[in-house]
Amino acid sequence: MRKRVRLLYVVVIAFVIVAAGLMTLNRLDQEIAVLEDTARETRLNQLLLETENGSMKQEIAQMDTDTYIRKMARKDNRFLLPGETLFVVVNPEALYAPGEMPGQVVEVDAAEIDDATETIEEDTEG
Repeated sequence: MRKRVRLLYVVVIAFVIVAAGLMTLNRLDQEIAVLEDTARETRLNQLLLETENGSMKQEIAQMDTDTYIRKMARKDNRFLLPGETLFVVVNPEALYAPGEMPGQVVEVDAAEIDDATETIEEDTEG
């Protein structure tokens, strides 16, 4: 009887050790999967940042040219080359017909759109 009790203790202890080992392996597998996902995301972010860095380097190289600097000085600061004259349009609305000025918002009645559409349809049919 004593041998059976000892054998039972040994079996129970062995079962506990094996179960603890399996639980630890399962937890470690889960941690490894999470770390692999993190590493994959990090590599993706690195590639995106390297691409962005490359495009920024190209932009910096383009901005470092005399042509670009001259263009931006003329555009933003109204710099002129010798012999050039700057014309400033004080009343830009006078240059365009009503509703044709770039960026101008014109309110149109829905009935006008319907009438115009009908006229276009009649012209294309006839």
